[in-house]
Amino acid sequence: MESEFWFESWEQGGTKTSFHLRDVHEHARMLARLGLVAGARVLVPLCGKTTDLRFFAESAAEVVGVELVPRAVAEFFAENGLDPVEEEPDVFRAGNLVIRRQDIFKLGPAEIGPVDLVYDRASLIAFPDDMRQRYADVITRLVRPGARYFINTLEYHPRLPSPPFSVGLEEVVERFGHAFDVEHVAAEPRPEHRMVEKFGLTGLVEHGFLLRAR
Repeated sequence: MESEFWFESWEQGGTKTSFHLRDVHEHARMLARLGLVAGARVLVPLCGKTTDLRFFAESAAEVVGVELVPRAVAEFFAENGLDPVEEEPDVFRAGNLVIRRQDIFKLGPAEIGPVDLVYDRASLIAFPDDMRQRYADVITRLVRPGARYFINTLEYHPRLPSPPFSVGLEEVVERFGHAFDVEHVAAEPRPEHRMVEKFGLTGLVEHGFLLRAR
């Protein structure tokens, strides 16, 4: 999935950015209830302008979002009434919330810093098969032993050739099981999901996986 796809999606808006939710995701709240957010350094890859960033920032030590598309970053700060400082080129800070307007594939531990929790809501499933492995390798490099990694995915039938791609437990274990312990913490049927009617799906489940780096 080339970067131009996402630039065009944010430019068009509407259904092209329907992955953006107005409210804090229930899985973000679940992580807070589990005590994984308070005092933690949280990484949010492909963050867009998610409201989950502000939610995490309420109790985390620091929240670091990574987003390639300038429009998404600008809209996040504008819609939240924040006036960020550009600490270095393409790195914007507002209090304990940082957004790196950069390509996640070009960042390493030196740029990101220590990570306690990675929050991946629909990031893995934004990539086609070949890029999902590249993405998995990047995340694996960014975390240290003991770090937690939460992955939110959709699994549906029949599979579609465009994002969000269908990913279930088997694939998560295949891509991450060599470096992480994998716990399947949520599997919620979503018959009311917009994709079911739009694409004539026979079923759709929203998953949550909580991993621990070895």
